[in-house]
Amino acid sequence: MPARPPRRVSSSALAFAARLALASLLALAACASEPARPTLPALADADYPGTLRPPTAAGRDVLWTQHVTASWPDGSRGFDAALQIQGDELLLLGLTPLGTGAFTITLRGTELEFVNTSDMPLPFPARFIVLDVERVFFPYLDGLPLDAQGAREAEVDGERVHERFVEGRLVERTFERLDARPPGRIVVTYASDAAITLGPARAELDNGWFGYRLGIETLAETPLDP
Repeated sequence: MPARPPRRVSSSALAFAARLALASLLALAACASEPARPTLPALADADYPGTLRPPTAAGRDVLWTQHVTASWPDGSRGFDAALQIQGDELLLLGLTPLGTGAFTITLRGTELEFVNTSDMPLPFPARFIVLDVERVFFPYLDGLPLDAQGAREAEVDGERVHERFVEGRLVERTFERLDARPPGRIVVTYASDAAITLGPARAELDNGWFGYRLGIETLAETPLDP
């Protein structure tokens, strides 16, 4: 079969995200004169255990417009983004305050590509971000029954994964390495909204392995054809 051309985020979604970014431009500009804050210690791709799963494992084709806040003990950064999952491709586009592209992370199958078009480095390696996206948005224990407390647990890829449900909705997911390397847990909490049906309306990932948090708010979603 001929190679498929790379999929692109729709122009309407980018325009919507740009308007959201412009709305917060004044607040961001007020902080522009502050001195640079310290960042996390240097982290390499190999520091984060886990296996990138192909985008088809998401089980849905969707475009989400989101606002992401990354924070660590002595710094934070917020940005608007578009996350698109379609077929065997996942595309994450980060936007500048002016609504232009700052970086793109593309996962095709299990091959990762990162392009930074801004002068701002990511606080974490691109692989960390995609692994965290999968931990938040991809299914892990689907098909397993819930116990009497509305929970289920299994070992996946060297990790103990635990999920907790309330009234049929996933409210928490945790990851813990069986070999305790690194020690601690990753905890993801979820909140729902009737307007967002293909994923959580809000999610917060607390990465206890590396000491940072990601807050993800989904502002709009568009189902896509497979």
